[in-house]
Amino acid sequence: MTLKSKMMAVLTVLVLFAMATSAFAQVSITLIPDPSSGEIQTNNNAQTASPGVSGAGILVSGALIANSPLTTTTLRITYPSPITSSPSTFTPAPSIPTNDPIRIEGATGVFANVSNPVLNTTNSRIEIQLTAFPASTGGNTQSGSFRLVGVRIDANGKSGAQTATAALDSSANNYILQTTSVTVISAIGPGIGSMSVGARPNGTNNATATIFTDRTVPDNLGSLIITEGFASAWRTATQSSNSGTPVTNGTQIRLTFNGVPAGVTIALTATGGTATTNFSTINVSNSAVTASATTTIISFSGNGPSLTQLDTLELQATLTVASSAAVTTAGSITVTATMYPIGEALNNTTSTALGLPRQDQGYPTFTQSDIGPVTLVNIVPASTTMLIPLVEKVGVFDTGISIANTTADPFGGTAGGGAVATAGTLRFDFFPSTATGVGTACFLQTSATSRPGVGIASDGTVPAGATYLALLSQLLPLSNCATGDFFGYIFVTANFLNAHGQATISDFRTYSLATNVLVLPPPSTSPRSAPTGSAERLDF
Repeated sequence: MTLKSKMMAVLTVLVLFAMATSAFAQVSITLIPDPSSGEIQTNNNAQTASPGVSGAGILVSGALIANSPLTTTTLRITYPSPITSSPSTFTPAPSIPTNDPIRIEGATGVFANVSNPVLNTTNSRIEIQLTAFPASTGGNTQSGSFRLVGVRIDANGKSGAQTATAALDSSANNYILQTTSVTVISAIGPGIGSMSVGARPNGTNNATATIFTDRTVPDNLGSLIITEGFASAWRTATQSSNSGTPVTNGTQIRLTFNGVPAGVTIALTATGGTATTNFSTINVSNSAVTASATTTIISFSGNGPSLTQLDTLELQATLTVASSAAVTTAGSITVTATMYPIGEALNNTTSTALGLPRQDQGYPTFTQSDIGPVTLVNIVPASTTMLIPLVEKVGVFDTGISIANTTADPFGGTAGGGAVATAGTLRFDFFPSTATGVGTACFLQTSATSRPGVGIASDGTVPAGATYLALLSQLLPLSNCATGDFFGYIFVTANFLNAHGQATISDFRTYSLATNVLVLPPPSTSPRSAPTGSAERLDF
């Protein structure tokens, strides 16, 4: 037999096979999905159809090819992970979720009597019995369709598009399945894209708040911005349903504040939305964060977040610090965020319902996955940082340095706007220069055993209201600096607020030169390496 005749024979067999298949394909079944465009990768109850759209699900369409009898057939749709919702007929009751169970909607024609889908938890499968039309009753003469609605799956740990596969339990029944797989979720991503200090473009960026360890508050305002992971990640309880009736929770965000000292209260307000539209309602479960109430839950209601545009959430924080607040040690208050409520996809505790869907924790629930921490409040030492750009001890020239502790003032304490009277030590960090460049840095810390000059107490502190006076020639011998001449600059850290300085280079005969003493904002909260730099000024 020639190659040509062999090919003709094969072609004839294929044509005859296609004709035979067509002859028995009396109802051709096609599955048409309406997939969710995106689901959260930690969601235990991810929707497999467009969120917030009543009746969204897989459309099963049956096209009549020819009048014929049909035998009872089961359509099996298998999902890529455990199914975490259930039909209204599921045992044990109730259906999960109660307001949006797995169900058949809009059944017509050949499928008019299709109902009560069966959940096969072992195989993560939905089983739908297609009706028989015996020859004795005239067989089937019509097309038809129905929608499978309400299927949720455990998306935890999943990534990328998710597909369901379809099959019939028998092919010798005049139902012929044309579609064997459908996309039910187009993409999976994080619920929270990012969290940082800042604000929305039209909001107020209050950055990080600051508390000094003497309980004064130079900056009581802070702000955070949280960005949605993808356009439809955040949903109201109604948007988390395909029935128009809200489920229990919707998507929520839990904020946990870490390191909140006793006596500190953080008042929270929230705004948010897309670049053009604000949320109608943002709910903050705890608007007064304290050491004993460190969490708050953000939820959405009303029109809710956009399902087609990226949303952002802005939180403004206002601090109140009690006169006895436990802020005497430097530290920080940080925030972490996770999608909420935290729960499990399936029952893992009750033996009678082991491995079955659950909604006792609310619906939906998420596996905890924290974003952060982000620092919202800095608790910094009550200190003043000063810079003397030029000091000298060369030959007969010396530098006189004075540091005034002005926390004693006539303004009546904090009630009258005055300072908190505080004593504190001094630290001098010396940066010498040499004839050819940079010398070796050294320092002096005042203490009970190291207190050169005058105006300093026996414990090495400068009392409130006192002015400390010393010559560079008195400081250097008690430091770890090299002996000999010195010229360079000095950072002075006063462990009290409102310190002010003066420095003068003189030969104590005919020449003197005042050298500026600059005051810096606390470098821990205003880094000198920041793009705009921190402000160095003669007063602060």
